Amino acid sequence: MMKKIILDALSLVMITVVAGLLLSTVHGLTEDKIASAEAEERVASYREVFPNAVDFVAPDESVPGDTEIAGVTIGEALLAVDENGETVGCVISSTSANGYGGDVTLSVGVDLSGAVTGMRVTAMSESPGYGSHCQDEDFQEQFKGVSGEVKYVSGGKSAPNEIDMISGATFTSNAVTEAVNGALKTAGKLLGGAVK
Repeated sequence: MMKKIILDALSLVMITVVAGLLLSTVHGLTEDKIASAEAEERVASYREVFPNAVDFVAPDESVPGDTEIAGVTIGEALLAVDENGETVGCVISSTSANGYGGDVTLSVGVDLSGAVTGMRVTAMSESPGYGSHCQDEDFQEQFKGVSGEVKYVSGGKSAPNEIDMISGATFTSNAVTEAVNGALKTAGKLLGGAVK
């Protein structure tokens, strides 16, 4: 009886070790491919939010990544350049942790006038049918052309820096607005004197 228990325990240990080694191997084989696919998705979102840019390059003076600005985390900030290599604005990956379902990550384009050229929600875990509407084209398009501190309102916007919130999704509307405001503040620092 004791011998059977020991053999069963050893079998379970061996299965666990083999499974762990296999998982580790698969992770090692796919890690670079996953990182590459994520980078391609990020660049594609940058092209969506700043379609007039030909390329996105790291600035000479870096804006530190993973920096807390205006209650959000800035993951990446790149200059948007035209065909002559001239800066026409910037693109920023910005995350607010204050969504209903947690983090809401955006790509935001900002031109030299300090106006949003486009905004795309690139990652979120918001409620289907409510907060998930932050990915709707109509909601995201509201941010185009907005500058200054963005505010969300209910019942119709009355100022150029306001956007209509998502009905029933105050947390999500707040998180998206926070992330855009963090991106705008970062753009001001990144573009500095270039902003007209």
